[in-house]
Amino acid sequence: MLVAINGERRDPERATVSVFDRGFLFGDAVYEVVRTHGRRPFHLEAHLERLRRSGDAIGLDVAALLEPVQRTVAELVAAAPAGEDLMIRLMITRGNSPRLDLLEAEGPPCWVVMVKELEPFPERYYREGLRLLTVRPEEIVSRVAPWVKSNNRQANVMAHRLARERGHDDALFVDPDGHVSEGPTWNLFAVLDGGVVTPPLAGGVLPGVTRGLVLGLCASLGLPHEERPISLEEARRADELFVTSTTRGVMPVGRLDGEPVGDGTVPGPVTARLADGLRRLEAESAAG
Repeated sequence: MLVAINGERRDPERATVSVFDRGFLFGDAVYEVVRTHGRRPFHLEAHLERLRRSGDAIGLDVAALLEPVQRTVAELVAAAPAGEDLMIRLMITRGNSPRLDLLEAEGPPCWVVMVKELEPFPERYYREGLRLLTVRPEEIVSRVAPWVKSNNRQANVMAHRLARERGHDDALFVDPDGHVSEGPTWNLFAVLDGGVVTPPLAGGVLPGVTRGLVLGLCASLGLPHEERPISLEEARRADELFVTSTTRGVMPVGRLDGEPVGDGTVPGPVTARLADGLRRLEAESAAG
């Protein structure tokens, strides 16, 4: 693990921020997760742009910090042990509030870059598919607007824990109108009647970078696709389900609430085709 705080390298065991930091006190921070392929951060610019938009949404000026953040990312990636794919976590807090004032921060924002070896997901997830449990987040704890990549992630943590405690791999959120939306750290896609469908951004889902790449792949491969609400009933009768994220790529879903997805083939043909397409993009990025 390599760590830098405000651009300065720190020993990970001694890398600390103040107890008055607003990210610690109030969850008043935004973050991003990026991965590398061939030592190159994959679509870093898109992640930094989303970080800027998240900052704008909470009134935090992230744009002024993007250049030093990007420079620090490059330095830490170069310093990481050779031969490893890496995960990069970026976090920017509003700064310190020693008077515990909800409104005002005293001093500049605090920004942290962490780089570590990317630990692969269990091969079972790709071979057999994820086992998802549907969860209504309002029954666990209210959520911050999910399209903001905020540090306030209590509902995500609790939903994931609930799913694991009940023998599933992860949770799928269902909104008050009975539509499936996303998971704690990923976007959802369904294959319905031969077309690829994903919940719309207007429904409050995170604008995932990999989600956007997969939609672009659908267009280039000639696959019918659309962004629209997906009811829980539709998800349960889908031919295929898969999830996307920076670290997962395209990952199939094998079971939803204990029942097989589609005819039980994992991955389904459309999921496999899109996963292959994304791997080609990753290989092209690694080759420069």
